[in-house]
Amino acid sequence: MIASRRSLSQVAFATLIDNLTKAAIMDGATSFATLLRRLPGVYPTELLASLDRLADREVIEPAVAMSVRRQATANGAAVIEGRSLLPLPHPLDYEWRFTPDASRSLLNRATDLTPNGGDLLLFGTPGLAVEALTLPIGRRLSFLAENNSVTDRVFALNQATGEPLSIAFCSAGLPRESADAVLLDPPWYLDFVRPMLAAAAHACRLGGGVLISLPPDGARPSAEADRQAAVAFAYRLGLEVIDYSPLAIGYETPFFERNALAAASIYPPPQWRRGDLVVFRKSRATTRPSSASSSRRRDWTEVGIGRMRLFIREAGNVRSDEARLVSLVDGDILPTVSRRDPRRRSANVWTSGNRVFQTDNPQLILEAAISCAGEAMGSSVQPSLWGTIRRRETLERVAAELRALAAIEEQEEGKTPAIATERSVAWRTSSTKYWSRSTATISG
Repeated sequence: MIASRRSLSQVAFATLIDNLTKAAIMDGATSFATLLRRLPGVYPTELLASLDRLADREVIEPAVAMSVRRQATANGAAVIEGRSLLPLPHPLDYEWRFTPDASRSLLNRATDLTPNGGDLLLFGTPGLAVEALTLPIGRRLSFLAENNSVTDRVFALNQATGEPLSIAFCSAGLPRESADAVLLDPPWYLDFVRPMLAAAAHACRLGGGVLISLPPDGARPSAEADRQAAVAFAYRLGLEVIDYSPLAIGYETPFFERNALAAASIYPPPQWRRGDLVVFRKSRATTRPSSASSSRRRDWTEVGIGRMRLFIREAGNVRSDEARLVSLVDGDILPTVSRRDPRRRSANVWTSGNRVFQTDNPQLILEAAISCAGEAMGSSVQPSLWGTIRRRETLERVAAELRALAAIEEQEEGKTPAIATERSVAWRTSSTKYWSRSTATISG
């Protein structure tokens, strides 16, 4: 499938993108939207940088590069709301959701791989689970997910539709060889791909299929090498490739990514991102121990304020009645969704619109957020530790800032809450205590 496991250097990757961009333009693709859909997962900022390099070297007409850039920076694209019944994806979850067409295509493909009355396992794919609730699939359906607010919504929708899904949490472990086909969509990093592939192989019956989305060649310098590493790892698990379909899977552009690109003054067409589909068949028994979750754990607590999902990272006890949200970037929106951006490490308050902040008193920010969530639900319950007058004043000030952020992001998202369950989950951690740890989802 690929010749080398070595990642491309940045220079070699830029050359690859330049060659792909030049070929697409020579073939008649001269609009921003067409180029994004023609190229193999090239990020919008990478495309524009490639056009500038090609124009500077006079490989393409400068007028073409200028025209594409004008289209890229024109904020006139209609927003397509993909999964309005689910809470917004959060950047810390690395969650991109399939388009409806891609979801149906994947479910059909998985159904074709399984016998009548067989078992399908949807692993870390909440959007796919919601789509499955609406289709006459004719298979037993299971959904394996992290314990978070997105799964809470899937639970509610499943109950409302007669419970066609059997839902379990990753932490409960996987029954061995319980599915005839497994559909999974891990974040596109090997430390997520490997444990999820191992869990999928463990759950798949001998002769069954495993379908996974992986990054296309143009997504980043390591994409091709990472794909080969994933395939080699899968082979050691008893999985053999039976089909490889480049750019076969379409994705919705999540709100946080739209905001990140808008912060860079770039407005791509909706649903521009695509992934490669790799289909495996389990030909040998799996001997490697399974793990249903990534080893990368984060100490974050989630609070819902309207549609905004606010993540706050734990810290040691801070004995202070003061707290403030410190901006980390101009405009507060991180203009990237890559986890390699070093500014991510400084953030300990993060919104579903990709706004990042730093605070030296996350506990007080959390109390203010819980207060906002209670107000949004019409509850008079307030955090119990109001403390001094100064602390109360600080909580009220921070709560007002958080409410303002939620209102801004609701406006940016371009919609208002359409169903009552939007505010059904005010806040959550992994236990019933306000200050206990929360683990991050690994869904994609």
